[in-house]
Formats: sequence, structure tokens, C-alpha cells
Amino acid sequence: MEKEEAKKKLREGFYKGLRLPLKAMPLWMEAIGMGVFISTILDRNPGFRERLAEIDDKLFLFEARDVEKRFFLHVKDRNIKVVPHSVRRPDVAMSGSASVLMEVLLGKEDPDTVFFSRKLEITGDTAAAIHLKNLLASLG
Repeated sequence: MEKEEAKKKLREGFYKGLRLPLKAMPLWMEAIGMGVFISTILDRNPGFRERLAEIDDKLFLFEARDVEKRFFLHVKDRNIKVVPHSVRRPDVAMSGSASVLMEVLLGKEDPDTVFFSRKLEITGDTAAAIHLKNLLASLG
């Protein structure tokens, strides 16, 4: 248990150190960085891509309130495209701190746990949100 606690503290320190650079980073750089991050997740988890078909053409908004940043994930044709802006209204919006959003995306934090502890706010298409949650949970 001590090893897991040490890993958690290390991750928290890492995210805390990223706050200032994230606040200053231009949107185009964020989109590229998140695109690489998402591509890595897809490459490491081949079954993940196939399961994306169930939420095809859904747009997810992720908003990191502590660094005042937001980005969109558009699921299309078993792929995920990261975009900094969208004129389309998102199907699902998730809002929380940058560290909570990253932990959820990495499958390290259970979305239900952070939702019920009020660290993550989720609005929109409940079925799409649950499907994405289940996909992310399969990463852990």
C-alpha cells in the first residue's frame, strides 16, 4: 500500500509542477500534445479503438478549471481527434482540475469516484459518458 501511496504523491507533484506551463501554453501546442497523448493510449490498447465505434461522432469537452484550459475529443471512425475549438455543442462535458482529468483519461482514477466526490462534473449525453467511462476503466 505504501508503494501505491508514493506513486500517487509523485503524480500529484508532477501535475502541480505542470500548472504554470499549462496556463502559458498556446492552444495549438496543447492540441498537438493531447493528440500525441491520445495516440499513445490508442496504440498501447488495440481493443480500445474497436470499442470507439459505439460512440462514433460524439464530441467530448474536457475543461481543466485550475489552468483555465479546455479541449475537445471528437470520436470519428474508430479514431480520436483532439481539437482546441468547436462550433458544435459537445455531447458530453467533463470539468475538473487538470490532474483529475489526466488521471481519468489515463484510467488511473475512477470517473464515478471523482464524480461523486465532486472533483469532476459531467453533463450531457449520459450513455456516451458511461461508455467513455467504461473504455477508460479498461485501461487501468
